Amino acid sequence: MSGSSRRLGEIAALVSAGAAVAGLLLGFFGLPTLVNSPTARTVTETVTATTTVTVTAAPVAVATPAPSTASQPSQLTPTPANRISLVNDLLPVAEEQGPYDRGPQKVNGQAYSTTLSSSCSVATWQLDRQYTTFTTTLGAADSTASDTKILLYVELDGVRKIERSMAVGSTLPVTLDLRGVFRITLGSMSCNSRHQENVGAWIDPVITKAP
Repeated sequence: MSGSSRRLGEIAALVSAGAAVAGLLLGFFGLPTLVNSPTARTVTETVTATTTVTVTAAPVAVATPAPSTASQPSQLTPTPANRISLVNDLLPVAEEQGPYDRGPQKVNGQAYSTTLSSSCSVATWQLDRQYTTFTTTLGAADSTASDTKILLYVELDGVRKIERSMAVGSTLPVTLDLRGVFRITLGSMSCNSRHQENVGAWIDPVITKAP
């Protein structure tokens, strides 16, 4: 054998020995035998997560209106149109001895806001046969002396229908029929009294028309 052939044989033996050692090393470290194999495929696993969402509807609160606490307007009873006050609504057509005072007066311990009062007055109102009823309350003002009486009277068309002597601390309701009456006259007579505080009073005198 020539020297060249021996040389090649030694090199081949070294290469085989190196390959064997490399194989042992690869097997020892658990590395894959095939690297970059053309048949190798990379498999990517796709995981699809399914999430179930439960939506619970919140109960809808229905607001109930609270009762109003605002104060309600007072239900005032209006004065009917067919009721006419001889104090505020209808003026007399004639007055004698002096006019009546119109306004508040205290009678029998109670204050009244709508009165005709005087020591000495006679007044007449025109009714023209349009009214049916006359109502009032007779009395003597609380300023009247205890030993004095006030003469109060009502005349319908000149005919005296009622006459009363009123002392302090007393009252008398009066109702008269006015159907067919043309005029009404109210008299308060204490003309000779030495004290002007002796006062007769007509409390809330009203005439009423037929409805």
